[in-house]
Amino acid sequence: MEEFDEMYATNDYLMGELILVRQANEVLTESNRRMERLLIKCIKDLQDCNRLLDEMKHQVGELATVALARVKQL
Repeated sequence: MEEFDEMYATNDYLMGELILVRQANEVLTESNRRMERLLIKCIKDLQDCNRLLDEMKHQVGELATVALARVKQL
C-alpha cells in the first residue's frame, strides 16, 4: 500500500510540475510574440530612418551644389 501511495504522491507532484511548466511556456510564448512584434516595428523604423538619411544626403548634395554655384558667382 505504501508503494501505491508513493506512486500517487509522485504522480501528483509531476502533474503539479507539468502545470507550472505549461504556465511558464505560455508566458514565454506570449513574450516571444511581443518581442517579434517589437522587432518588426524596429526593422520598419530602421528602414524609414535609412530612407530619410538617403533623402537628407540628396538634399545636402543639392544644397552644396547651389552654395558652390553662388560662391563661383562672387
